Formats: sequence, C-alpha cells, structure tokens
Amino acid sequence: MAKNGYSAAGIRTDPFMVITGSFEPGQADAFCESIPDPEKQRLAKAELHYFRGEINEAAKAFKYLSESNSESVVLAAALGTALSSFSAENVLEIIKLYNAVKTLNNMIPQDNPVKSTANALMIYFNILLHNFSEIRFPPMGTGAFDVPDSLKPMAFYAYTQYLIETGDVGRAVGMAEGGLVFMQKPCPVSEIYLSLIISRGYMLRKIWDKAEFYFRQAWACAEPDGLIMPFAENRGMLSGMLEKCLRYEKSTEYKRILELSNHYHTSWVTVHNELTGDQISNALTAIEFNVASLASKGNSNSEIADLLGITVNSVRAHLRNIFNKLGIDSRKQLNKYVL
Repeated sequence: MAKNGYSAAGIRTDPFMVITGSFEPGQADAFCESIPDPEKQRLAKAELHYFRGEINEAAKAFKYLSESNSESVVLAAALGTALSSFSAENVLEIIKLYNAVKTLNNMIPQDNPVKSTANALMIYFNILLHNFSEIRFPPMGTGAFDVPDSLKPMAFYAYTQYLIETGDVGRAVGMAEGGLVFMQKPCPVSEIYLSLIISRGYMLRKIWDKAEFYFRQAWACAEPDGLIMPFAENRGMLSGMLEKCLRYEKSTEYKRILELSNHYHTSWVTVHNELTGDQISNALTAIEFNVASLASKGNSNSEIADLLGITVNSVRAHLRNIFNKLGIDSRKQLNKYVL
C-alpha cells in the first residue's frame, strides 16, 4: 500500500497538495512555495485559489495542469476544474469532466500505483454529486481504504457523508470523530471537512452545542488562510449553523460564502438531478432552502428560527411560500426537494 502519498517505488501517487498538506493554519502560502517540484507547486497554488473562492484563477490553473503527463496531476486537475465549474455555473463542463474521470479510471490498470487513488477520486466525485447508485465502497475494516495515508482523512470524509445520506448518522459521527483524532496533524483542509461533517451529524441529532463546537473548530482551521470554499460547498448541509456562527461575527466572509454557494448550488442541483433523476429544487431562495432543509429534518419552527436568527412568524411565512412553490402541503413531502 502507498504510504504518505508514495508507492513502494517512490512514485508520488497522492494527486493533491493542499488538501493533504501538513502546515499550520496561516501558513498555506509558505507551504505552497516550499514544494520543490514546479508542477506540484502549480497544483498546490491552484488548489489554494479554489479553497479561497478565487474561482477564475483556480479554473485557469487547473486547465493548464490538465495537459500534464502525470496521471495523478491530470486526475487532480479534472476534479479541481469540476469544482471550479460548479461555482462558475458551467454545467456542461462538470458533466464532461465527470465522464472523463470515469473513463480515465476505467483505463488505468489495477497494478498501476495511481489506481487506488483514482478509485478514491471516483468515489469522491460521486459523493460530491450525491450519485449514490454509482458508489461501491469496499468492506469496512483494516485496509478498507486502499489509498495513501495522506488521503485517508478525505476518504473517511467521503464515507461518513455517504453514511449520513443513507441514514446511519451515529456511525458517521463516530467514524469522523475517530478520523479527526487519529489523523496526522496539522492538516487544515482535511480537518475542516471532517469537522464540518461532524457538525452536520450533530445537527441532525439536534445536539446543538457539539454541532457548534465542531463548526467553530472548522472555522478556526480555515480563517487564517481564508479557506472559505468548504463552507460554500456545504451550505445546504450546514443550514442554520452557518448563520448562527458567521452571519454577524464574520459578516464579510459570510456574504462571500453565500455568494459563492449560490452559484455552486445552482450548478450542483442541475448536474445532480440529471445524473440521478432526483427533484432537488432550484426554485427556492437561499433562505427558503435553509428553512426547507431544516424543516425536512424534523426541526420545529422555533428551532429553525433560533438557528437562522429570524422570527417564528417568518419561518411560517417562508414555509407557506415553499409549499406554494413546490406544490406540496406537508413537511414530510420536503425530502424530495431538498438535501
């Protein structure tokens, strides 16, 4: 098995630099500059542009890297371009890249040291799109995630998101907390994603103090380097906590996250619905989607009001508008249209 991103032959199989990079919060730029290989350094800087929400710069950098002779760099560039295309609302590019990564993964021989990483990347792509019918996780246990050690935190993130979406919330939270405890630190980006999925799990269980603790832990890793994109990607699953923790305390960053997430969400819904045949709604405003998401998880009007910082009467008004737009008459019907 590859260890710390290297195969037994010393080949770098881990395609990501910043996602798996070990550096203290606030040192992301210095970390990128310290990478000796010019192509890997360009990849790291492209990742950093993306995580900072600098979408145009990220898209240009990833497009350049897609011409690399390295399979691992091409895989990373494909995912990076797809992520950037969500925020640029370039739906056709996302679908093209999804199919390209799937084709490339099928072409890589099983004995190629990049194969396990390519498999993990395909799983992550499908998790990202909530395309669960295409996901084939290996049996859990020792060696279940046959990926470089540095990629295991993100493999655990992908698997725990899958568990949450399939209803196994308790197991998901336990696994993500374990991954966070035992991962090699510091690794800010992996810490951010794992902390956010744990926060979501506790939100679903209505353990609000722990949900807030892990959300703030994610923010503490992200803020020094301006890594706001994980919050924009996951706004739907963090409905309420984002508002509770950032709307007033970090209003500038909150507005930027909201702007990025609006673009991201529009593209995500289109691609997700096309691949899966689902009916996630694009007709709701940002606040309506937040209200609908929270209501669909069994939260009361008062709980929704507290999380979103609005009145109970406003929640009722939003729900009336939501029901009218979706042509439904009960909260039980919301699950078809929201995450």
